[in-house]
Amino acid sequence: MKPYDVGLICGRFQTFHKGHEKLVDTGLMLCDRLLILVGSSQECGTERNPLNINTRTKMLKTVYGDNPNIMIYGLSDMTNENDVCPEWGRYLLDNVDRYIYKNPEVMIYGNDESRSSWFDKKDLKNTTELIINRSELPISATMLRKLMVEDKRKEWMELVNPRLHKMYDELRNELMTVEFYQKMK
Repeated sequence: MKPYDVGLICGRFQTFHKGHEKLVDTGLMLCDRLLILVGSSQECGTERNPLNINTRTKMLKTVYGDNPNIMIYGLSDMTNENDVCPEWGRYLLDNVDRYIYKNPEVMIYGNDESRSSWFDKKDLKNTTELIINRSELPISATMLRKLMVEDKRKEWMELVNPRLHKMYDELRNELMTVEFYQKMK
């Protein structure tokens, strides 16, 4: 038996990289079940959210297969992507409740993103926050998108799980439909 029943990871995964993978692998090590919410699910084709929810979910499933211990669902933004406030935290937990009918025992995220402003402390009274130090994996999805724009396939492949290598052309093609990335090229 693992220390936690259910863990939560919430991210946009634009694109899924080894830093994200470290979060998920930690969750799988510590939790019987892991809920992954793919944020900004309603948006695609923009600078910050170029990839659609189906593509982002496909990346997770390509890496983790149909693992019965992983639940993957899209999560739309409450109002806009910058609505991080206690209301956003309650909105997030209400969506979590739809899938696991309780608060997660642990929320896992990287030290490059603070979640404390997302929640009223009383909303997390039975939830542990686990912050994974990602300084040894200084990767960002922004960095990966830049590599794709420049068509630096080899460098991109070093920063993602090998199972995603076969998706490079598909991801790059979707990215390059976005005007911002076309101009960047």
